[in-house]
Amino acid sequence: MRAKSTLFNQRLAAVVTGLRFDELIVIADAGLPVPPGVETLDLALTHGKPSVADVLAVLVDELVIHEVIVAEETGRINPTVTAAVEQLTRPAGITVRAIPHDDIEVLIRRAKLVVQTGETTPYGNVVLAGGLDFFELGIAD
Repeated sequence: MRAKSTLFNQRLAAVVTGLRFDELIVIADAGLPVPPGVETLDLALTHGKPSVADVLAVLVDELVIHEVIVAEETGRINPTVTAAVEQLTRPAGITVRAIPHDDIEVLIRRAKLVVQTGETTPYGNVVLAGGLDFFELGIAD
């Protein structure tokens, strides 16, 4: 569920607006192989630009997120993405779950959109699962 409107990219804004509970957006590093049939939005400009952290920062502000999923390997191998995920999700109270990288590749098959970045660090992929804003729906306590 879209909460705000600061996105310039028309396709990404449309997907964010229509994202339902538990539907997935993947923020991918430059090397992630995307299976045929999965929509990809290539935002990569050059090495590292935009980074996974750049895109994650915008989407955390734009989207109600149920949980963020990263590869277990990310925590050991990619301190940059690990720190960005922690820094951006903790204040928002978003749950972060780590699963094996092979399972991330399986999740990608059901992604509504893969956003390819210029990130060139290993295990830099972040999966966002759409959430619900119960306050906007008028059903919160």
